[in-house]
This record gives sequence, structure tokens and C-alpha cells, in this order.
Amino acid sequence: MACSMAEDLVCPICLSFFQEPHMLGCGHNFCLACLRGALPAGQAEGTCPECRGPFRLPELQRNRALGSLAAKVRRWQGDEALLPSGSAVGRWHFCEAHDEPLKLFCCQDEAPLCVICRDLAQHHGHRFLPVPDAAREAQGRLKAYLKHLEKHLKYATEDETDQLKEIEALKNCTEDLVGHISKEFEALHQVLREKEQDIKLMVEKMKEENMEEMEDSLTSLKEEVSSRTATIAKVKAALEMTDQVAFLKDLKELMEQVKEDHQGEVEDYEDTEETSEDEAEEKSDQEENSEEPCKNSNSEDEDDEDYEPEEECHDGDDRVVPVEPYLESFGESLHFETWKEMLEGIKPRLVS
Repeated sequence: MACSMAEDLVCPICLSFFQEPHMLGCGHNFCLACLRGALPAGQAEGTCPECRGPFRLPELQRNRALGSLAAKVRRWQGDEALLPSGSAVGRWHFCEAHDEPLKLFCCQDEAPLCVICRDLAQHHGHRFLPVPDAAREAQGRLKAYLKHLEKHLKYATEDETDQLKEIEALKNCTEDLVGHISKEFEALHQVLREKEQDIKLMVEKMKEENMEEMEDSLTSLKEEVSSRTATIAKVKAALEMTDQVAFLKDLKELMEQVKEDHQGEVEDYEDTEETSEDEAEEKSDQEENSEEPCKNSNSEDEDDEDYEPEEECHDGDDRVVPVEPYLESFGESLHFETWKEMLEGIKPRLVS
């Protein structure tokens, strides 16, 4: 019972009776001064020293009942200053097995124990120290470690600061790099757009030149069609005339126009009559042996009245302007697949 009361009235941080105890949200109690000392300077938030639960110092409530009970026990025990150093509260720690005060410290097991535990077989041959002496010796060792820990804490704090600077430098570096990449790729896109526009303009220029030739040819062909249509209409009209005198009056002019349209390809009717029979036969033989498929020879007994001009070979390739061959094959000179493979093959080289 005494052991339990002592544990309930002792602050786990300072190991002394509670002074202004405050209860945390997790249910643990600590002295107000101990809680303040456990927090970093200038901060009001921390974690419970026992269960690591979070708490805020301004939100804690004072445990008046616990503080009153601790004060009464202190008065009942007397002034703590009159007790031996380090024993004011230690006297209230009891051995769970023997209910005796824990006055000794086993150096081998590094644990406090009572005088009965000292005489047990498991502690035979061990070195013992009074609790105050063991505490002072342990505190001396801890002080030596404390200097070492503080030195390493200083190094770690400096490294932490440097690491934060490096992180910030990394962010700035990557932001600048990403901006540079965007700028340069936009320049590449602009080059591609300009090249695209230049190629399109080149195609349009070739098209215009080719179209100009085609339109000139088309205009000429339309004029020829119109002229030949008019001539044919005049010839048909002349052939339908019943007034022979009027027909013969206009014949000369009509024949000149016909010959002009045929560009001399139709021989004059009178010239054909003067051709001798031998010459006609010779010409007929030559035409029969000729390999030209478009020429048809006249038979010897062909009636002069049924004369028709020989069939002409129609070859419009010399007048019809075709699509510029280079323009048709221009697309093959644009090696888009090769360009794509080249662009896809570009990879940044990481410098180690």
C-alpha cells in the first residue's frame, strides 16, 4: 500500500512529490515545471513522456486533488531538505517482492534492489552501491556522454540545415532547368513550324506554276474547240445549201478556213485529181506497207466525190499539260518516318 501511494504521488520526470501537477489528455500527471522543461524553447506543444500522446500546454488542467494529497504527504514526512541527498523520494520506492525500500544498486544487473535481494543467490558476488552513490556515478557517466551527444547533435543540426539548403537548391535548379527545357523545346517547335510553312509554300509555288501552264493550255484548247465548232457549223451549213452559185461563191473562203483549222493536213481536192494513177498506186502500196496504224490508204476505184481526209493520229500529250512529275514525287522526298526515328532516338546523356 505504501509502495502504491508513493508511486501515485511521485512525478515520473523529476522523481519528486508533485508540485502543481497537471493532467494530460492521456491521463498521466506531471509537474508543471517538468512539462515546461520537457518542451523545446518557445514551443507549447509536445508529447507525453510516458505514452507519447500529444498535448498542448495551454489546454492542460491542474490536478488540484493530486497536488493537495502530495502536499499533505510532504508535510507528514517532514521537510525534504532535511533528508539525505537523493533519498527524499527514493525511500518511497519499495521492492515488489519484499516490500522493502530500494536502497541498493546492483552494478552487474544495473538495477536497484533491497537488502533482502542483495543476499539472494542470483546476486552472489555482485558489487553493490548505495542508491545515492550509484546515482551520482551514473550521472557522471551520463554527463560525459552528454557532451558527446551534444557535439553530435550540433553536427546533425548543421547537417540538417545544409540538407534543407540543398533541397531548396534542388527545387530552384529543377525549376530553372524545366523552364529552360520548355523554352528550348518551344524554339524547336518554332523551327518545325517554320519548316512546315516553307515546305507548304514550296508545294503551293509548284502548284501555281503548274496550274499557270495548265490554264494557258486550257485557254488555247477552248479557243481551238470554239474555232473548230464554228468551222464545222459553217461546213455543215454549206453542205446543206441548195443554191450552188451561192455555195461556190463562199467556197474559197470556207476552204481557206478549213485548211487553216486543219493546218494544211487536208489536201486540196484539185491537187488530188491531178495525181496520176501510177503515183496513186505507188502511194497506195507505200501506205499499205507502212506501219503507221492511223493512216488509211484510198482504193484505186475510190470515187472522188466520196473523198474524206485520212484519219489522224490523236496525240494530245504535246498540248495537254500534265501534273508536274516532280510535284507528284515530292512527297517521297519528305522522309517523315526517318525524321521521326531520328527525333525519337534523341536521349539526354546523364553526366555522372
